[in-house]
Amino acid sequence: MGLSKIPRRAIVGATIVAFTGAAHAARGQQHGHPEATVPHTLFAIPEPIQAEHREIHAELVAATKVPGAVGEAAQALAKVLDPHFQREEQIALPPLALLGPLARGDISPEMRGILPMTDSLRAELPRMLEEHKVIHAATAHLEQVARRHGNEAVAHLAEKLTLHARGEEEVYYPAAILVGELVRRRLGDPVH
Repeated sequence: MGLSKIPRRAIVGATIVAFTGAAHAARGQQHGHPEATVPHTLFAIPEPIQAEHREIHAELVAATKVPGAVGEAAQALAKVLDPHFQREEQIALPPLALLGPLARGDISPEMRGILPMTDSLRAELPRMLEEHKVIHAATAHLEQVARRHGNEAVAHLAEKLTLHARGEEEVYYPAAILVGELVRRRLGDPVH
C-alpha cells in the first residue's frame, strides 16, 4: 500500500518532536539509550511524517495556550506525550526511512546502523503500548473537555491523535521492526 493510501490520521503520531531530534537524541543518551544519537541521514524520518508532525505539534502548542480547562487538558496531554514521542523519534520512526530502499531491493552495509533502533523498539514495545493507554486516556479527556467548551478544533486534534496511536500500533511499529528483520536477513546477519 502506498503512503498516499494510508489514512492521514494514521500518520499523525510522533509528530510533536520530529523537528527537535538532536536535542531529544542527546536527552536519550543521558537516560541510558546509547543508540539515541543524532540520526544518520540514511535514517532520517521520512519527510511526509515530519510534515505531519509539524502540523500536529503546532495544533497541540496552540491548544496548550487556550485559557481554562481546554488548555489545561492539552497541557496534561502534552506532558504524557513528550517522553513517549521523544523515544519514538529515536527508535520507531527512523527505520521507516528504509522502507522505500528495501522495497526496491537496495541494501548496503550502512543499513546495519538501524539495528540498534529496531532491537530497542522490539524490546520496549510492551512498555510503549502501555504508554499508549495513558496517552489515550489523556486524549479522550482533552476531547471531552474541548467538546464541552465548544472548541471543535481541539476536539478534532484529539481525534487525530487517537487515530494516530492506532496507526503506530498497527502500522509504524510493526513496519519498523520488520525493517530490522529484513536488513538482518539481507545482510546475512543472525536474526534475533
